[in-house]
Amino acid sequence: MIKKLGPYQVHSFADVFPLLQGEEMEDLVLDIKYHGLRDPILLNHDRTVLLDGRNRYLACESAGITPAFESLPEDHTESMILDLIVSKNVARRQLSAGQKAFLALEYEKAYTEEAKERQREGARRTAEQVSSQVTGATLLADQPEASEHPDDQTSRARAARTVGTSARSVQRAKTVAEYAPELVDKVRSGELALDQAEKRARQRLRELPEGPPSEKPSGVLLTLRTHDGREVPYNKPSGKSTFNNQVDGEGISWARWSWNPVTGCLHGCTYCYARGITQRFPQVNPVGFDPLFHHERLQAPANTRIPEEHRNDPTWHRVFVCSMADLYGRWVPEEWILEVHSVMTANPMWEYLLLTKFPMRYTKVDLPPTAWVGTSIDEQKRVRIAEDAFREIDGVKVKWLSIEPLREPLKFDDLSMFDWVVIGAQTETTQGAGEDCRLVPSFSPPFEWVVDLVAQARESGCRVHLKPNLVNGKPGMKLPNEYPIEDPEAAISPVAQEPNTWYQGL
Repeated sequence: MIKKLGPYQVHSFADVFPLLQGEEMEDLVLDIKYHGLRDPILLNHDRTVLLDGRNRYLACESAGITPAFESLPEDHTESMILDLIVSKNVARRQLSAGQKAFLALEYEKAYTEEAKERQREGARRTAEQVSSQVTGATLLADQPEASEHPDDQTSRARAARTVGTSARSVQRAKTVAEYAPELVDKVRSGELALDQAEKRARQRLRELPEGPPSEKPSGVLLTLRTHDGREVPYNKPSGKSTFNNQVDGEGISWARWSWNPVTGCLHGCTYCYARGITQRFPQVNPVGFDPLFHHERLQAPANTRIPEEHRNDPTWHRVFVCSMADLYGRWVPEEWILEVHSVMTANPMWEYLLLTKFPMRYTKVDLPPTAWVGTSIDEQKRVRIAEDAFREIDGVKVKWLSIEPLREPLKFDDLSMFDWVVIGAQTETTQGAGEDCRLVPSFSPPFEWVVDLVAQARESGCRVHLKPNLVNGKPGMKLPNEYPIEDPEAAISPVAQEPNTWYQGL
C-alpha cells in the first residue's frame, strides 16, 4: 500500500489496484524513457491528491522524466471520483471474477462512507438553516435526488454495476473477507478462485460455536460498563432481547441457543474463536475483546420462545451461556456473575451450559439447579485444579469436562466427578484484523491421545462425546498408518502422509 507519492497523497481507493511488478513495470519505464509520458497523471482539483497514475509516477521517477499532470474540475464529487478511478483502471486491466468482486467490495465501502459524509454535511446545513430562521418558521429538509437506477439505493448494487460484476459476487467476497481474510490476497492475485475461497470461508463459519451477530441498532444509546468500570456508549438493539439461534452451525451440536450477557475475555488463548469473531464485528463489540456487561440482554431467557415444531427436541431447551466470554474469569466482577445466576434461577425452563477455565469460582457461588456446569482443559496443569473444584460441586443438572482443543496428552487421576467428557480438535481461526490479521492453523491430535482419554472416561463411568471437528476430517485425528516394510519410498505413500483421515468410531 502506498499512501503518498512525492508531495501527493494517494487516494485510498486508487491504492486498491495492485501496482505493476517485474517485467511489466520495466516495460513501462523504458516506454516512458524513450517516448515520454503520453497519459498525464491525474490529480484532484487542488492538486494535493493523486487519483490515477501511480505506476506512471513511479516509472517517471525510475526513467528520470519529470511527469506531466492534469487536475479535475472542482465540481467533481467524491462519488464521481470513485467512478472515474474504476473506469480508468478496469478498462486497462484484465481482471478475474474474484478480482472484480473484491474491487467492488472496496468500492462499496468507499461509496458508503462518502454517502455518510453527504448525510453529515446535510445535517450541518440543516442545523445552520435552523439557527438562521425566525422561531416558528416551517423548514423543509433537502430531498434526495431521484436515482436514474432504482438499485442505486443500495451501495452494493451500485458497486457491482460500476465495476462490472454481480451483487452476489460482492457478497461472496464479503464472506471471504469476514471469515477467511487470509485468502483475500490470494483471490486478488489470481492464485485462488473466488468460489473456492468462499467454500472455505463458509466451512469455517459452520464450524464456529457462535454465528455472526444479528442485532439491529435502534438508534437509542445505552451505557454499558467494562470489568474495570469504564463507561461505554452502545446502540440499544431494536426489539426484545432473545437468545441467538445457533441452528445453522456445527460448533454447539448439543444446544440450539447461545446467550451472551457478558462478552470478552482476558485469558489470551492463541486459538480463541471468540476473539476472531469479535474483531470481525466491531459494530457490536465497541471495546474489542475487553470484558463488557450487557445488562440489556438479561431478559433474553424470559423473552425467547421455542418453535412449536421443536418442543420435543431437548437441544432446543439448552442454551450455551457466554460463548463469547468466560463468565467466571478471575477479572469478572462477582456482581456480574450473581446477576446472571439470578436470571437463570428465575427462568428454570432452560438448561444453561456453563464453561470456564477457572472452575474454583463455581465453588464460591450458588449455582443454578438447571445448569450444565463445565470446565475447559487444554493442558496438563489445569487437571488437578479441575478435579479439586468439581469434587465440591453438586446440586446441578450435569457436570462436564471440555477437552477442546486437545493439544497435548492428558492424564487424570480421577474423572468420576464428571458426568460427561467432550473431546475436540483445534480448528483454524483468524486472529487480528486488517494488516495484523494472521491465521492460526488447525491441529489434529494423535489417535492415541483420544483413545487414552476415552478409556479414562469409560473407567470412571462418564459419557463421551467426540466433536464433529475430531471425526469429520476437518481437521480430524492423526490415525496410525504403519506398514511392516523397510522400503522408505513405499512407506511414504499419499495415504500414509494424510493427517486428516476420516475416522468414524473408536
